[in-house]
Amino acid sequence: MLKKVTLIFAVVIMTATLSLAQWVNQGSWPANSPQPKGQNHALAVDPDGKVWVGWWGPKAKFGVAPGDTLKKSVYLIFVFKPDGTQASFSPIWRLDGPGFQDTLLTTNRGFRTNVDGNILMVTGSNPTPNYMYLIDYKTGKALKRVQLKYTAAAPAVAKTSKVIFVAPVVGSPTNPIEMYDQNFTLIGNALDKTTSFSRSFEVSEDGNTIYWAGYTLGKVLVYNRADEFSSFTLKDSIMEGARAESFTWHPVKKEQLWISGGSNNDKPNPPFTMGTWYAFDVKQKKVVDSLKWKFADPAKPDERPRALGFSPDGKIAYLGTFGTANSDLVQKVVFGGSAVEKLDEIPVGYELSQNYPNPFNPTTNIKFSLPKEGFVTLRVYNSIGQEVATLVNDFKSAGSYQVDFNANNLSSGVYVYTLSVGNYKISKKMMLMK
Repeated sequence: MLKKVTLIFAVVIMTATLSLAQWVNQGSWPANSPQPKGQNHALAVDPDGKVWVGWWGPKAKFGVAPGDTLKKSVYLIFVFKPDGTQASFSPIWRLDGPGFQDTLLTTNRGFRTNVDGNILMVTGSNPTPNYMYLIDYKTGKALKRVQLKYTAAAPAVAKTSKVIFVAPVVGSPTNPIEMYDQNFTLIGNALDKTTSFSRSFEVSEDGNTIYWAGYTLGKVLVYNRADEFSSFTLKDSIMEGARAESFTWHPVKKEQLWISGGSNNDKPNPPFTMGTWYAFDVKQKKVVDSLKWKFADPAKPDERPRALGFSPDGKIAYLGTFGTANSDLVQKVVFGGSAVEKLDEIPVGYELSQNYPNPFNPTTNIKFSLPKEGFVTLRVYNSIGQEVATLVNDFKSAGSYQVDFNANNLSSGVYVYTLSVGNYKISKKMMLMK
């Protein structure tokens, strides 16, 4: 009986521990890279863990290879290896393929990792040609292309049927969602007409459910069909209040469809917030997780959550936003750390408690209090002032809170943690001993 009670207690403790796990935003990535700031319009992660980033802003000085005489500004594709260094063929400013050599003079509209691991990319802006390409993720060479009838959003791929779905950025009665096979042969229309605007959308693994962004609608429309021989019909809507611009399936937790909540340009309604991606469990039909962008200026956030990709093991998320010249092109978010818990205590002022235990290995608890609501950051720095973790980066109501800090990936030493709320800032030291 005692063993049974102990086992139940252990399961409860383990469950509680698991429920505290969260995403920790490590900020701009990769460090010390030549990438510009600002406008990220596409992002995907290939089977090797390389991160493909589409940059909106054209600059000839970034796109011209040594010895090349190209004088025009080009749009770039950066390809970073997991360690943050660039792939040998990055940046890409020209796509060489069978029978064509296309300099990227038109905008990159979206990426998606294909079922074979290669990168699907759509480009174009009317009246220039709109294309969909398939790019070899090992070499950066184009394998094929097809001309599209409209400017397309990031494509979606049905994993089991291998059908590629292509949809317009601007929905209209004359702009359908089309289906292509892996040879880029048009199969037909999934939907004959679309509505609102879409930067991205997604489909289920079997291709029988479409999750349509329509971010100006303030919700996600769900279309379904019984099988591949049936027609799609509108069956449901989810994420009421969200202004979705990016969609991505989690590579391991396959029931989780990650959807962005909205931006300052298209403000979401509660409970969704700006610069936040939410994991919507399509089986439970509810939000089960979230991760956040670190705004360049929290007081004036204008970054639009435009892109999201996961490492193959699902433990790292790469975020991209369409922002200002001060915004990061990519931010890296790692699964670890702990969730912020609100305590049943009445605050008397701004307070930051000494972490406990201290010294610690590898986790410690930090408490803080807010006498009034505000945008809160709680960051951890190493001894030379480099940020190593962001524990809180969100709007919080008045109250007392606690958060666990997991330093499993850090080395022994003294660290500083700083609480910032408006003009209020306080810091304390803590020691990690392994």
